[in-house]
Amino acid sequence: MYQSIKELIDTATETNKPVSELMIEQEIETSGMSREVIWAKMERNLKVMEEAVKRGKSGEVVHSPTGLTGGEAVKIKHYAETHQPLSGKAMMGAVGDAIATNEVNAAIGIICATPTAGSSGTMPGVLMMLDHRLHLTHEQKVRFLFAGGAYGLIIANKACIAGTSGGCQAEVGSASGMAAAAAVETAGGTPEQCGHALAIALANLMGRSVTWSLGWWKCHVSSGTLSVLETP
Repeated sequence: MYQSIKELIDTATETNKPVSELMIEQEIETSGMSREVIWAKMERNLKVMEEAVKRGKSGEVVHSPTGLTGGEAVKIKHYAETHQPLSGKAMMGAVGDAIATNEVNAAIGIICATPTAGSSGTMPGVLMMLDHRLHLTHEQKVRFLFAGGAYGLIIANKACIAGTSGGCQAEVGSASGMAAAAAVETAGGTPEQCGHALAIALANLMGRSVTWSLGWWKCHVSSGTLSVLETP
């Protein structure tokens, strides 16, 4: 079990293996299951993600049981198709797919928690955008999830992924870091570059997730969230 991002990156560099492969090997060792079974399980996760995005962006608007949320993904999709977004169509596509997933989650649908249900849209949002731009193979998509899972596992074990404990940066922040690192590997980056992508994504959210409490802005900053990067 890898104890830090540094250890993970160093091992990947020394063995000349992508982080996704190290994660597969670790799963085989810890679970006792075969490579084929582990791969099939991740394929199932991928299928769930793709189906959630498809449902959330379909013409039949998805709403939560309370009716308070839903329909935003369809609006974003329509806007991106009929306008020229200032942030670009790639960004809007990723946002739309992420929101589509979150809306399915709010509607009590089936999603893949990455690493939590509340942040379930981040990984598929980035993955679908990469697929659109780079035309990924099925293997690349599955490896994207293994790579992200490797980084997320260390964060969960060494820091936290619960919003109630570490604030939003612990939840969606962790998901953003996982997605950033996995995206760099998918695009051909080195393990070290993946680590930098993770750190930048996490640092971008530090201290920026707040709640209004008794007239004060309360920052949910967990110093442990980034300690995972350097803990030996």
